Amino acid sequence: MELDKKDLERGKKFIVGKWQVDYLVNFFSSDLAHIPASEFKSSEGRDFSVISFEFYADNTLKVDLADDRSEVGSWQQTDMFEFEWHFDSLSDAVDSQFLKGIQKLTVYDGDLTFAISFLTLALKKVVV
Repeated sequence: MELDKKDLERGKKFIVGKWQVDYLVNFFSSDLAHIPASEFKSSEGRDFSVISFEFYADNTLKVDLADDRSEVGSWQQTDMFEFEWHFDSLSDAVDSQFLKGIQKLTVYDGDLTFAISFLTLALKKVVV
């Protein structure tokens, strides 16, 4: 599908702002329950609620990660309800199939979602 100017304007209006991880879905669970990000902890004890994405109108973005690091990159709209983000620092460091999966953002029920292996993370917009 080719996006026209109005599609791109709507997409930009939707995505620009700050988004925070709200919940996760583990595809190994029997009921696919939504797990609040603050309850899903890494082996180091960090939770996912501290991860945030800030999308800017100039198609750049900043991601604040759980280990107090930030990454900057770019984003683009690829379809009516799909976006992609890119970081140069990840291009060489991560397996290309894995990278392809995490870079694709899909709009689902008003949230942005992406997959990390068997987890889907849902981002909720917190600042416009």
